[in-house]
Amino acid sequence: MKREKKEKAPKPKKEKAPKPKKEKKQKKPKKGKKGVAPELENPEEGVVETGKKSKKKKLLLILLPVLVLAVGAAVFFFVVRPRLGGEKPEEPPPPPEPVELPLMYTIGETEVHALPVWGESTVYLEEQEVPAAESVEKTDAGEEGSGEDAKAEDAGDEGAGEEPAVPTAVTYRYEGLSSPGTLASVYTTLMTLDDIGFSQVDEELVRIKEPEALAVEAGSVRLAKNAPEDGKAMSIQLEWTEEICTVTADLVDGRVKNPPEPVSPMGPMGMSADQIMDYIGTLNPSVLGLEGATMEEYDLLMQDGSVLIDGNPCVRVNAYRIDSETGTNEIGGNYFLSLDGSHLYRLDVASNSVTELDLPQ
Repeated sequence: MKREKKEKAPKPKKEKAPKPKKEKKQKKPKKGKKGVAPELENPEEGVVETGKKSKKKKLLLILLPVLVLAVGAAVFFFVVRPRLGGEKPEEPPPPPEPVELPLMYTIGETEVHALPVWGESTVYLEEQEVPAAESVEKTDAGEEGSGEDAKAEDAGDEGAGEEPAVPTAVTYRYEGLSSPGTLASVYTTLMTLDDIGFSQVDEELVRIKEPEALAVEAGSVRLAKNAPEDGKAMSIQLEWTEEICTVTADLVDGRVKNPPEPVSPMGPMGMSADQIMDYIGTLNPSVLGLEGATMEEYDLLMQDGSVLIDGNPCVRVNAYRIDSETGTNEIGGNYFLSLDGSHLYRLDVASNSVTELDLPQ
């Protein structure tokens, strides 16, 4: 027999007590965007936040380091740097001091007359530039060029220990002259007198046979004379304007010489043999370094052929002096005269060297 299931009575549900509601937390105000004021929260409680205040704080924070850097830079440049010996502004050079009016110019071992100046004129000394050493240019032309380069380097090493060249010229600047051009003309006339012996020359120390009259307003002239030193000449360069005159006295390399004579119509080589003998016979013995009053006291003998001296074809002429007591001839000197008559050399037989002599103008 089946048992009948008993139905269970439903249990009554327990009523739960209502839970208390949790209070919502107040959210923090969001940061406002740049340039936009944040929204107001709790207007009743009077809490107000704006973007202007935060913007001012940020601006001050940015400007503060810049201000500190600017102050530090100013202190460094104006206080610290001068004490550390920084760069100082260049001061203009002081004006030159005047010197006493020179009565003589010293050129090498010789004194010559100075510009005749008196009165209230002022004279200054001008500094001369030191001549720059000549640089040796090197070539890259193979083995031949390398050999030349080696020689140039050796020469440079030898000259490395030499002292730099010192200028020998002395320049005087005259100010306050009434007429510098007239004074330069008078001085030129004085220095070219026969007893003083200077000549107007060009840049190559060649005498100017027919010099032009000097300009009064502005101009220049160069005077020169052979110096006692071998291979040297005394040079006086004058330059003037309407206000000042400068005089440069110097001992230069070279010798004063006559300009080349025009070729004689007697032949393509210049003077003929007779003309050469006649020309030497008209010279004063002192020009040849000989004694006596005239060349009539000497016998002249010209040798055959010619030789080149300084690129000039020359013939040799020997001068013999007649001894009245013994009736014999003694050698007085051996000379070379260029065929155009512009160069005369004296031969030193012992050293086989020649020295150019000054010919009369």
